[in-house]
Amino acid sequence: MTPVFSIFRIKREERLIATLDLLVFIALNALLIYKYYGLFTRGGNLGFWSVFWNHFRVSGFDSYTYIILSKWEAYYVVYRHPLLAFMMYPFYLLNHWLLLRMEYNYAVFIVAAILVFSAFYSFIFMYRIQREVLSLKRTDATILTVMFFSFAYIMLTTMVPDHFCLSMFLLTMTLYIAGTKMNNGRRMKTWQSFVLFFFMAGITLSNGLKVWLAQWFANGRDFFRVRNLLMGVAVPAALLWGISMYEDVTFVKPLQARGQKILKEREKKDTVFAKKVRARNEAFQKKTGETISDKGFMKWTDVSTPRLQSLSDNVFGESLQLHDAYLLRDIHYGRPVFVKYSHWYNYMAEALIVVLFLAGVVLGCRHRFMLLCLSWLAIDAGIHFVLGFGLNEVYIMTAHWAFVIPIAMAFVVRRCAPRHLIALRIVLACLAVFLFVYNFSLVFEYMTKTLVK
Repeated sequence: MTPVFSIFRIKREERLIATLDLLVFIALNALLIYKYYGLFTRGGNLGFWSVFWNHFRVSGFDSYTYIILSKWEAYYVVYRHPLLAFMMYPFYLLNHWLLLRMEYNYAVFIVAAILVFSAFYSFIFMYRIQREVLSLKRTDATILTVMFFSFAYIMLTTMVPDHFCLSMFLLTMTLYIAGTKMNNGRRMKTWQSFVLFFFMAGITLSNGLKVWLAQWFANGRDFFRVRNLLMGVAVPAALLWGISMYEDVTFVKPLQARGQKILKEREKKDTVFAKKVRARNEAFQKKTGETISDKGFMKWTDVSTPRLQSLSDNVFGESLQLHDAYLLRDIHYGRPVFVKYSHWYNYMAEALIVVLFLAGVVLGCRHRFMLLCLSWLAIDAGIHFVLGFGLNEVYIMTAHWAFVIPIAMAFVVRRCAPRHLIALRIVLACLAVFLFVYNFSLVFEYMTKTLVK
């Protein structure tokens, strides 16, 4: 295996946990396919938008990827996800080829394969961060990695057809690369920064900043060398901007024009439909919150949703433990923005996670790798809590930041006195098992209770 791809080789000590985590991710994806199999695998001349968009309901996650693999269009918001539609194009060609020959839509299976791959290596990279970057023992690294994938919206991220699992794969890989460079006293190369930024920002634009921070923390002042600023920063950023502008003009604006024309024609013919559209838009705006401006990126901001309640009920609440009330309901289809837990033990688990996380931040705040993770967390905090982007359903973005929690807890383990380490391991293991059993049971209930046919 060439050095570039050697990062994907499974090491001897990882083989057992790699096998187990692969089986879990396959099972999770099989659950979602089971729920939607009857409708989503139909071929023929179907309206794929109505099939997927009108029927897929798992919290606030989107079904764009299913739609794009069935009939390719640039449905993603190109200035936030400039490469995503193009990255899905080869998979669309495969599915289209199968559709023509078998009249059977394989989109759910192709997406599941992508998710299983991304989730599998996200698990491996998280484990390696704990073992190789933070120097934990195998037992502790396993417990903290399992805990991370037991978080509610990390578990969901590994099975829903959205872009977050791809982002999580690249984020954990970038952290692992940067962390090993710091430990070895080596520089993160310009070509690595170029490739990681191009694909990470191409999937989710704001995550591109995290690549630059990773290289800065790994390389120090060498990050600001002219060659690196040019080839590692300016060129990939300009390239992505050019691609997004081309995509917007060539694909998005014509698609939006066609959609608006069809909508206006139907509204003229059907007054009842026009009233429903207006009511839906008004309800959507109420749930979205008050924006700073209706133009550009500012139209996705939110200045009215309460920040402290979002932090308690959603960031450290729904993100990590599902609420059994309004289980996996979308805020635009019946779920309130804030939901309370039905049981006291959920609040106890949340408090324990927060205490361990904050303790880890305090104990690790002088460690360069921890500071890198906190700088990444600051980006997400700025996006969601200062600008308010997606704050009303902030939990669906959990994969962008929640890995900081087990990384912080690793510093608690590292600084724990030997006589207390066994007790700490028991607490962490019990917390991980509780989260997995609790969240998986609710996911299983949702996926099997009402099948979509």
